[in-house]
Amino acid sequence: MPVMNYLNIVLIILAGIFLLSLLNFYISIRPPKYIIPLNPANFNLRYENISFGTSDDILIKGWFIPNNNTNKTIIITHGYPFDKGNIMQATYFLANHFNLLYFDFRYFGESQGKYTSIGYHEKKDFLAAIEYLKNRNLTDIGAYGFSLGAATILIANSPDINAIVADSSFSEIDRMIKRNYFIFPSFTKMPFVWLTKLYAYIFLGIKTSEISPLNEITKINVPILLIHAKQDSQIPVENSEILYKASNKSITELWLLDGEHGTTIADAEYKKKIIDFFKKNL
Repeated sequence: MPVMNYLNIVLIILAGIFLLSLLNFYISIRPPKYIIPLNPANFNLRYENISFGTSDDILIKGWFIPNNNTNKTIIITHGYPFDKGNIMQATYFLANHFNLLYFDFRYFGESQGKYTSIGYHEKKDFLAAIEYLKNRNLTDIGAYGFSLGAATILIANSPDINAIVADSSFSEIDRMIKRNYFIFPSFTKMPFVWLTKLYAYIFLGIKTSEISPLNEITKINVPILLIHAKQDSQIPVENSEILYKASNKSITELWLLDGEHGTTIADAEYKKKIIDFFKKNL
């Protein structure tokens, strides 16, 4: 085969790698939005439509569900690429015991934002939610997060949070980027991984190594309940096992359940576990 033909084949392969990785990057930061047409009224709960601004001037929309019998409040954060309505149907049972604050991460749901950074900037949304509660003189605060929401709570590592439930968190976004290219065997996925990380830095100014609950969990000194489904095919259970290994085990519990990503949420055992955890630690 002439040298020119070999060169053309190489160029086609390189172009394919660049285009596929760029497309995947774009879809990851601007995924389809899934809006769940539910609000607290669907569960016979009184609520307020609220909004607050972040430190980088993104308007975040949410719901505040008051409980007149307590000042204890749980911030509840949703998964990717969904909204607050999606996680509400699995967590509204907490309204019987606590004030609840739900919000949409930037880009998702009703909130502003041109893209998701999968935890990097979302921590600002979470920290702004905390400030909103403090402005209402609610300072006894816990946090519950699922998937992206769980990772973001850990990444934020706020001293104002007194107890954390992190269900199905990833340990490091770099690990998830590699998993995203699972169809490519062994080292052949590495060009896609490197380019994805490069795009994040060039277009968003983000070092993906900084999107890491693992980096922060070693510094967290409040009770943490890590939950994960053993058969999770989206965020494998090893992620929570890695987080648990790095955590302060005297105040961290790892609870593994049978099931897929999100399927373990809100059965009777799950509800009791979450309620008991927050009652004990708030």
